[in-house]
Amino acid sequence: MRRTRSGPSIREFLHYYVLVLLAEHSRTRRELIEEIRQRSIGNRSYRSSGVLWVASAEMDNVLSNLLDRGFVELDSRRGKWAITWHGRRARRRMERENQSEADTKERAADKILSLVEDTPCSSYILDVGTGQGYLAFKLAHEGFRVLGIDSCSLQYSKDSIEKAQEQARPEGGNVEFRQADIRHFDQPDDTFDYIVSSQAMHCMENQRESLKAIYRLLKAGGRFFCIDYLVGSKGFLAHGFHCLLASSREEWTEMLVEYGFSNIRMYELDDYLLVEAEKQ
Repeated sequence: MRRTRSGPSIREFLHYYVLVLLAEHSRTRRELIEEIRQRSIGNRSYRSSGVLWVASAEMDNVLSNLLDRGFVELDSRRGKWAITWHGRRARRRMERENQSEADTKERAADKILSLVEDTPCSSYILDVGTGQGYLAFKLAHEGFRVLGIDSCSLQYSKDSIEKAQEQARPEGGNVEFRQADIRHFDQPDDTFDYIVSSQAMHCMENQRESLKAIYRLLKAGGRFFCIDYLVGSKGFLAHGFHCLLASSREEWTEMLVEYGFSNIRMYELDDYLLVEAEKQ
């Protein structure tokens, strides 16, 4: 499935990565787009639409900007772009400035805990794509009642629910785990006070259907929290092309508004993005 991507977050990534590619050798605009597609092709093992197709207009925008800043130059006869000395310096500066701190995922999870700390511990929370229960256990330890679900559809997650269930036995009845796909999860509407997800949405084959199901399962006034990779140069330097499986800030806003969410907030935590939205 081919879906071209553009917008400020993709543009930010391109301002860095085009310089990386041109530092190897000169390329045409078309060759730059194709090389990015080829290097991101491993994302198909997570989601069939995971390959990064950059919109031609977006690449034109980035190349024009880099040219204006003196970072690249164009051989008009061959139609090939090359990096300049200033461009090489700019690339190294971007790498220094976008190095991420350690334990960012931990800080993102702690941010969720801080955002729900004033709510009753009787609140019922669904953790979507729970894996081995990283976020679910954190919430359960705060006294919340938590249900973690995972489709276990990816090779590395085949036995994740079994491992989470085994770890949950000593925890008592505060946390429970089931194998389930959120899109087909057989629960009544308006069941959960909160729905959370950590590093799972980017792997879901149909994120829009998943968000539609999440909205259905939330109570009115309930909130959705999602931790995922930050799309951009910082996310790329920390996680490579894998980060580009995630939705950008602009794509999140578009999807959340489409399915009825409001009061959307986003928190950038180095190479991670925490998204918060409310069911009207």
